[in-house]
Amino acid sequence: MQTETENKIKQDLLVEIHNLENYYALLNNYLSGKEYEATQIRSILQLFKASLSRTSAYLLTLYNLKGQRIKIPWEQLFTNLDHTLATMELAPSAKLRTAVQLALNMAEPKIDQVMSYLTNLKEFLK
Repeated sequence: MQTETENKIKQDLLVEIHNLENYYALLNNYLSGKEYEATQIRSILQLFKASLSRTSAYLLTLYNLKGQRIKIPWEQLFTNLDHTLATMELAPSAKLRTAVQLALNMAEPKIDQVMSYLTNLKEFLK
């Protein structure tokens, strides 16, 4: 039987995964050629990172409530998001899209692998 706390955490986790999917879709649109201002992409990356951080916290809490341990496999992605944001400050605007794509693809696991994991987790939590 699930506790009220577990249910609340699951709901919060589902909301964060939904947010991440939306931010990820915007990033994919940008990387596929859709035009956005650099400030919009920077904001999306910052929102994605903050949401991913909350997702990690909810996931850790949920597992801890069940007496289980979990290692968050996307820690390097946080570093790469920081690198991506720093790269945006230095890259010439003509090369910005390529710089963002390169920085995001350097993470292991890659951002699309993290999103695939979270999408599967979302289906499991429903």
